[in-house]
Amino acid sequence: MNTKRVISFVKPLALGLMLMVSINVNAQKEKMQTALVYQLTRLVEWCPEGKQGDFVVAVVGNEPTLLNELLALQVRRVGAQQIQVKNFASINDITRVNILFVPESQYDNIEQITAKVDGFCTLVVSDKDGSARRGAGAGVSVWYDFRVSKLEMKINRGYMNEKGFNVSDQLYNLATNVY
Repeated sequence: MNTKRVISFVKPLALGLMLMVSINVNAQKEKMQTALVYQLTRLVEWCPEGKQGDFVVAVVGNEPTLLNELLALQVRRVGAQQIQVKNFASINDITRVNILFVPESQYDNIEQITAKVDGFCTLVVSDKDGSARRGAGAGVSVWYDFRVSKLEMKINRGYMNEKGFNVSDQLYNLATNVY
């Protein structure tokens, strides 16, 4: 009888702790993605049109946690450019940006998204494994591998060259894979 009482108390407590840990891990994922986006601003030399006006980092879709983390970058600069963070609710809202983050929730639309920014000096970053390798996909895919508790990154060198980005060897060295 006493054991049932203890179990009925411990079960909700354990579930609550697991929920708190998973929320913390997800928040850490967005912090690490933001840190990586900032490193991209430093380790990629942008084409001439990407050096004009504000340096714009944007997210497609409804990703409030990531957006809140990225907003912290607005106090930083890329050379003389002030970082500005935007959120595009839909693909139709996308305008010229320097870095466009495509969350996993928008991955099925990655071809339309990359087509929308095709004429711009835009680095497309996705948080879905495999997007950097996908033909019309992102230049960088970065995702959190929960199995090993670390951020993984793959870079599509062809995309980077095609867009006219001069990429530091340091960035290629950070990558798990370079295609």
